[in-house]
Amino acid sequence: MAYCKNCGAYIPDGHTKCLACGMDQEQKGNDQYGSAAQAREDEESRRREEEERRQEEEARQRREENRKWAEAERRRRENQRQHGPYDRQYYPGAGRPKGYQSNRLLASLSYIWILFMLPFIFCRDDSFALYHARQGLILFAVTTAGQVLGAAFGLSWIVVLMQIYWIIKGIGNANAGKMEPLPYIGNIFFKDR
Repeated sequence: MAYCKNCGAYIPDGHTKCLACGMDQEQKGNDQYGSAAQAREDEESRRREEEERRQEEEARQRREENRKWAEAERRRRENQRQHGPYDRQYYPGAGRPKGYQSNRLLASLSYIWILFMLPFIFCRDDSFALYHARQGLILFAVTTAGQVLGAAFGLSWIVVLMQIYWIIKGIGNANAGKMEPLPYIGNIFFKDR
């Protein structure tokens, strides 16, 4: 026993068409199956198109970023050729002394024993490295005098602990790009700016 899906009328056995409305039940099912398959194909086609559009947009954005980078690099090189390698426009830290980045290592080494002399020899025009060299000189003088006096009174271990603290503090300041005096001893011979 079957009933029409369109009008609900009874369809006698052996018939596929509704006698009331004339709709073919098998044809309707085939149409529904075909339309579902068509809908899946349309959905898949739409997804492919969206994926292609997305890939094209990403490729366009990459090309645009590459073009902007190339233009900025060309301007930077042109400016570098005209004004030198440390122009303020392209180096945000250009307010600091010339060669600031490359002399951080020498500034850091200034706090280790007698290596404070390196910036005085190699970076005479770099005020950042010279500042840390002066702080290293102060550290060297104070700890040398402290160890001599400490040995006389048996307190040289305190001087060694303070020396380690000052070395760590000074190297930290140099690596961070700070021009801060060492605690307690930084302004003994040279006044802070």
